[in-house]
Amino acid sequence: MRPLQLRSTARFRAVAAAMLGVACVACVACVALSTTPAASAGASVIRVPVDSRLFLPCANGGAGEVVHFTGMILGVSSGGADGAGGFHARSIEVEQGVQGVGETTGRRYVEHFVNLFFSSTGASGYPLVSTQQLIYRVDSAGAGFDSEIRIRNHTTINANGEVTVTFDDTTMECLAQEP
Repeated sequence: MRPLQLRSTARFRAVAAAMLGVACVACVACVALSTTPAASAGASVIRVPVDSRLFLPCANGGAGEVVHFTGMILGVSSGGADGAGGFHARSIEVEQGVQGVGETTGRRYVEHFVNLFFSSTGASGYPLVSTQQLIYRVDSAGAGFDSEIRIRNHTTINANGEVTVTFDDTTMECLAQEP
């Protein structure tokens, strides 16, 4: 695997930050859905259509291009209160049949996405532990066009409301060597 070239890193970080924001909003929505009375008996399932454009720095021979993706995201979440008044939530999101077309080259891409989210809080909202891992892969036929994005973040806040652990780690790699 070769790391993303430095000239594309800034553009990627902006895209990754936007993706993380969308993923966090979707996770919060999943958790909110899991608190409804109907959801307390089992998991909540949501389906959200995808119709988005994403800049892929690895595409177009390393020059990058915007790819228009369409398909569906499936989200499954569950959660509930424990005996001590705390709340625990989990969700997973996966893409189903998401495909895209490069707006410059017309090259076809297939997108694979998994987002795992776990959260636990005490009765007063603290302590709080929240962990998310997102793995996002885009594949196309031929060498030099595949990308993998990994986003991991974690926060722990103690019972006094003090942040004791926090990290946010984003990586992006071009997976195949160009001929």
